[in-house]
Amino acid sequence: MRAWQVHEPGGPDALELAEVPDPVPSTGQVHIRIKAFGLNRAEAVTRAGGSGDAVRFPRIIGIECVGTVIDAPGTDLTPGQTVAAVMGGMGRDYDGSYAEQTVAPRNAVLPLDTSLAWNELAAIPETFLTAWGCLHDALDITRDIAPRIVMRPGASALGRAVTQIVNHARGSVIGITRSPSKADNLRDAGMCEVLVSPGPVADQLRTIWPDGATGVIDTVTSSATIADDLDMRAKGGRVCVAGSLAASSGDSDGPGRSVAAALIRPSAKRYSSETITAATHTATLQTIVDHVAAGHYQSGIDTIIGFHQLASAHERIDANAYAGKVVVTVDS
Repeated sequence: MRAWQVHEPGGPDALELAEVPDPVPSTGQVHIRIKAFGLNRAEAVTRAGGSGDAVRFPRIIGIECVGTVIDAPGTDLTPGQTVAAVMGGMGRDYDGSYAEQTVAPRNAVLPLDTSLAWNELAAIPETFLTAWGCLHDALDITRDIAPRIVMRPGASALGRAVTQIVNHARGSVIGITRSPSKADNLRDAGMCEVLVSPGPVADQLRTIWPDGATGVIDTVTSSATIADDLDMRAKGGRVCVAGSLAASSGDSDGPGRSVAAALIRPSAKRYSSETITAATHTATLQTIVDHVAAGHYQSGIDTIIGFHQLASAHERIDANAYAGKVVVTVDS
């Protein structure tokens, strides 16, 4: 099969397209024919060597995919079933989705009943499950009749997914971006307002929502943004620190300590997609997929590319050139 391998950490040119043996599943594993997969910033971090010593190279990276079951010995899944594979060490502890096939443990594989096109389905798993977890597990948006959510930064696939879920819940999202050129794009994606600033925005936010935000989602997590997040909260509002926090080294004035200090407060919680498993999230993903199929949520695709274009897409990820989800199609 074809696969993109990283032999040594580095820039986008560290990705090498190669012919490798088809993976063989053991009992309790699922062999998947990959139809498409979404790209994630976390994969660029792994490619560059930022995911820790646990990642051993060479490695086929990629933390999510959708496709069909080839074989699943010793499990309840059967050949031909539509599935999503996401997290569970995928692309880090074992070879991941940047390939025509992969093998994943059963608890990282979520069976789905859907007629969505592969491209659209591939945009959903990691991004929407993370958005759902931030909103429901960390911020508990069901507490509010009309939740007011701030998304920092707004120009991301996660920001778009958050906006879809909140808008459907009759709430509103304000996005934050450093790039004036992205503001109209974010409004078109459904954000009620966009704040363009490289620095604190709490004062601007309160000119729009005088009572503050009922929830703030922050994937930047610097000392400055955490302080600003807390200043934006309404009475009883919460802050969700989201993402891998790969840069959190605990420097005296760096994100590690600011995040730790914020999480001491009952108003701040951390959410990580590392918690996603088939046992706990299959029903949630099916619900999200059904909402997309019904037109309640838009999948938030920025760009669809072919398998051979993957390395060039990483160049654009490093340059922060995308404002939504990038989906890679796999033509086997």
